[in-house]
Amino acid sequence: MRSTQLAGIVAALALGGMEAEAAAWDTCNGLPVKWYAGPAVYRNRCSIPDSGNVNTAYWNGLRQWDDLSRIVSAFNVNPVTDCSLDHSDGQNEIGLCDRAAIDGNNGVTYSTVGLCFIGSNGIDEADVCIASDLDFTPRTGNAFGTSGRSTFVHEAGHFFGFKHEGGHSILRTSPPHLVTGGYESSTLWPTNAQGMNTLYGYAQSKPNLLPSSMGVVGDVAQTLDPAGTRAVCRGSAQSVKFYVGNMGNAAVSSYTLRVRLSPTAPPTGYYESSTTVATYNHSLGAFAEGTYSLGFTVPAGLPFNTYYIYLDMDPEGAVDELRENDNSTVSAMLLRVGC
Repeated sequence: MRSTQLAGIVAALALGGMEAEAAAWDTCNGLPVKWYAGPAVYRNRCSIPDSGNVNTAYWNGLRQWDDLSRIVSAFNVNPVTDCSLDHSDGQNEIGLCDRAAIDGNNGVTYSTVGLCFIGSNGIDEADVCIASDLDFTPRTGNAFGTSGRSTFVHEAGHFFGFKHEGGHSILRTSPPHLVTGGYESSTLWPTNAQGMNTLYGYAQSKPNLLPSSMGVVGDVAQTLDPAGTRAVCRGSAQSVKFYVGNMGNAAVSSYTLRVRLSPTAPPTGYYESSTTVATYNHSLGAFAEGTYSLGFTVPAGLPFNTYYIYLDMDPEGAVDELRENDNSTVSAMLLRVGC
């Protein structure tokens, strides 16, 4: 959730919404309302301790965005005895709040901007409150719903000046938030990253491949294959649906997509080289995305068992990416091989 506080009266026609692709932000006289000087961030140490799941969720929320453009000027920590999270005090503070204090929301970002008069107008201060009763443990690649980790990433997007958007986005107006694969599945999506590139520029030019077993049909987020177990026989033709995207600002002319079966659950199964049942060659432009139905044949000699279906992007590690730990995901559908 995003709440903007204005330091003065805003001219009626000067402040409006703007979209670049799907990423959206406010404008002042046609220029984006954003950070024009690198903000210093203050962690509320009373509610976000120095270690543990809440701490790593905090860092992931900020770094998913800031690692792309490197605009945060400092990461500071308030005293552990300071348990209040104040607005309009000159500090950009991030902490946990009682849900009742933020009107029952999962999170709220309070942004303060100046008077839009002549020229551009930037963000003066932004404070983030995350509901303290959320679950902050990492999710696997087909965990459906929202979490404290995805809420941190969502609210960090508002911190950097972005508004709600639809489709494949961490800034969806309401949960559920889609997740990708790998140990840290709460991440940005290509449209979010493209907005970051447009407003602030990337610190380096590289691609970043990421898959998901989730997608958006219409405006409904869902697992692309229904959760559950499908009974199949050896030698039978099957298919599985996956989303793939590139949140980097550089295209990939050729990379490998690999579908494999494993009896090992995630996250351990992400890092295996188990039974490969299909391999595809693919390409993705900068900030491109798509959903694909990938066919394969259940191997004739596969032992009877229940199998997770994994998708690996660039399993050989041939593509130099912004991040290397988000290239695998797992379908919500399992296969039970029993004949």
